[in-house]
Amino acid sequence: MTKNIPSRLIYAAQIRAARGLLNWSQGELAVRAGVSKQSVTRIEIGTTDPRFSTMTALNEATRSAGVEMAEDINGTVRLTVSRVKLLPPFA
Repeated sequence: MTKNIPSRLIYAAQIRAARGLLNWSQGELAVRAGVSKQSVTRIEIGTTDPRFSTMTALNEATRSAGVEMAEDINGTVRLTVSRVKLLPPFA
């Protein structure tokens, strides 16, 4: 039996997984994406539906470091690691 999982929770899991692959904190992802840490936290715990612009910024930040989030035509959610760039951490 398939459960209907809200898309915000699927996206939250993707963001957490992408951060884990990159070994980034929420704060580091926020800085790299140009969004607030509070936005990342709320998205990851699933208490907010992110704005399209925020999702785009987060996706671009992880993609530029080698982790791409995508959903195929069947609704399967995937994280693709093409190349993980070890970027210097923020202070």
